Amino acid sequence: MEQQKPLSTVTMAFTVVAFLIFVVARAHVTGIELPLWPRLMCALALSLLVAAIPRAPSTFVFGLIGAAYVVVLQIGVMINVTGVEQPLYWMLPAGMVVPICAAPLWLTPRHFVLGTIAFYLAGIPFVFAVPFTHDDWVLCAMWVAIGIPTATTFHFGFYWFRLNHFLLEEKLTAQAATDPLTQLLNRRAFLEQAEQMLARPRIGGEIVSAIFLDVDRFKSLNDQYGHARGDDALMQVTQVIKDAIPPEAIAGRLGGEEFAVLVPAAGPHYVTELADSLRIRIAGILRPDGFLTASFGVAHRRDHESAISLLDRADEALLRAKHAGRNRVFVERACSVARVRATAIDEDIDTNPHGANDLEAGGNTVRQWGAFELSTHFQPLYSLSHQKQVGFEVLLRGHDHEGKPVEPGVLFAPQSNPDVTELDSLTHHLHFDNARRHVPRDAWLFVNVAPSTFIQAGYEQTLSNMAVAAGLNPGSIVLEILESDGVSVEELALAAWRYRGCGFLIAVDDFGAGHSNLDRLLRIQPDFVKLDGELIRAKSRASDQPLLSTIVALLHRADMLVVVEGIETTEELVLAVESNVDFAQGFLLGRPSASIPVPDAVMRRIDHAFDVIAEGRSARASRFDAQLSPYLAMVKAAAAALSNGAAIGDAIAPMTALALCKRCFVLDHTGRIVGQEFVGHAAPNGDFRLGPLLATQSARWDHRPYYWKAVANMGTAVFCQPYLSLTSGRASVGVTMALLRDGKVMVVGSELDWTSPHLAWPAVE
Repeated sequence: MEQQKPLSTVTMAFTVVAFLIFVVARAHVTGIELPLWPRLMCALALSLLVAAIPRAPSTFVFGLIGAAYVVVLQIGVMINVTGVEQPLYWMLPAGMVVPICAAPLWLTPRHFVLGTIAFYLAGIPFVFAVPFTHDDWVLCAMWVAIGIPTATTFHFGFYWFRLNHFLLEEKLTAQAATDPLTQLLNRRAFLEQAEQMLARPRIGGEIVSAIFLDVDRFKSLNDQYGHARGDDALMQVTQVIKDAIPPEAIAGRLGGEEFAVLVPAAGPHYVTELADSLRIRIAGILRPDGFLTASFGVAHRRDHESAISLLDRADEALLRAKHAGRNRVFVERACSVARVRATAIDEDIDTNPHGANDLEAGGNTVRQWGAFELSTHFQPLYSLSHQKQVGFEVLLRGHDHEGKPVEPGVLFAPQSNPDVTELDSLTHHLHFDNARRHVPRDAWLFVNVAPSTFIQAGYEQTLSNMAVAAGLNPGSIVLEILESDGVSVEELALAAWRYRGCGFLIAVDDFGAGHSNLDRLLRIQPDFVKLDGELIRAKSRASDQPLLSTIVALLHRADMLVVVEGIETTEELVLAVESNVDFAQGFLLGRPSASIPVPDAVMRRIDHAFDVIAEGRSARASRFDAQLSPYLAMVKAAAAALSNGAAIGDAIAPMTALALCKRCFVLDHTGRIVGQEFVGHAAPNGDFRLGPLLATQSARWDHRPYYWKAVANMGTAVFCQPYLSLTSGRASVGVTMALLRDGKVMVVGSELDWTSPHLAWPAVE
């Protein structure tokens, strides 16, 4: 009906105009002066009915307006032909045209039938008032015989066409607003409806709250078990949401495994309880390796707040929930930092040849290189611990003669880049000149150098002279050796030694990508290592734990400072801080720009990341202690039994029944197994990948932390950080306790399977 209203309004309004023209024609042709007020009253009534069509609240009212319209039109036509000779002939055009074209394009077939009957019934007084001859009756018969079938054919044909058109339009509109998998609102439609909900006045202290939820470890579900399993999990989550939320709430899938719900409620507690109810229901959904879980963030709308701002605060609470161990509901904090999600990674552009021409533009030096104009952009690097800008990477940008950015493929085309060293030299002149004007004296300047240029004999002195001429100290310049497969590691290592002699610092770029491997680092011994962004997302296969902290710890042991590139989301920033990364750069912290960015907002974002980590560390520690508590208690009981003279088997056998126990053992003062090892409930049945290591009778374990920590804390049950078990190849936690028996040291303990994603991991020591 809403789609039909504009069309009917136009056709009916045009018919009012046609009626007035009919009145003018009647007066002009007959030359008889007419009383206008009855005709104008009909025109006014028709106009009012036309104006009522857009406001029709239902199909019944719409049809009633249409029927009244044709009746009034019929009456007006009859009034207009009164007093003329052969009124039938004046009436004939209206009688033919009105049912066919001038009717209000009936909304339903029932409307058409009733409206047509009303139209002809309204003409009965005219029929009885006119003296009919035989020819007139023939003419009327022809009028009815032609008018009714034609009107029927026209209206039903148009009705069929219109119905299919409108149904298709509704289908396309629904598809544009609906997520194709879950049939929930997509992001665009959800935000539109959210703004409409927020614009409505609230009654009786009602507030609108947002629930943002993210399915935990969804990527691992897709990667390990296929996208069909992932789609099925999303459908089950969708059904849980539909069943649980109230009718007045709106729900949408904002992308991937992220869902949002907007709920108008009488108070905040109801929404928090609703989120926890959703969490519990989702935790009952099976996945091949256990149960599905989701993390939730809840935020309550503040005065005059937009939907985007409300969702940002709920998203920030969700981030804290995930970092605290997942499968939990977190409510917004009083003050929070909005999350920023960048969508692309800027590329470092090094440019191309044919002579240089200095220009000045906007306070920055630019250079003409063939058909391209080259300029310097700066991207900041931040010390996460110091929470300050400590350096800037200088990046080359190129534009054509029209000022349009030049794609890297064009800049690096072989025909325009015959001499990489010449281009590097030009670029370094450009960057040093611009850095002298913009970069603070106490900040590092990170400069890219092609490996082929880096190994050129004497270029270290050339570069040093360039820096001094530009007023820069070589000690504040970090040379980034780009990844390349055409230069040997030996050449790079010797060249790095020469550059250090001139005072430069050395960095290896994109470690973890291409040919940049660990051997390259150990040979070159750079001051900085810039990790490729993909290493941020690297995780262990079984436990799904990030590997970044382990990589950083390895590089720190090799006396190298670590820079992580490509920080694009708050989650990645939090992971970088938690992994003890020294420096970070990326779109979240600042895009490349021709000027130096103001760091205040980034400082708040980094500080926020520290707050999230502190809160999450506390939550995970409490959860880890709770999960480990029964195993520590069982180790104490086993140690007490051994101290009282119980047999080893009798003392440790109860531990094997616990859910996470893989193996139980007693070690002597040399760390060797006493008696035999007992297989626990979580032992990998039928897994012979590490078959040669299953026999542990000759093994010695006194070098393991779970042994020497127990000996150092005699009489106290202890645990160690998760480690890779040599007997099962899985992440494990050792719980042990040392005791004296017959004057000799013994360590009783158990190895626990710690691969389940539902288990908390303690903070790295």
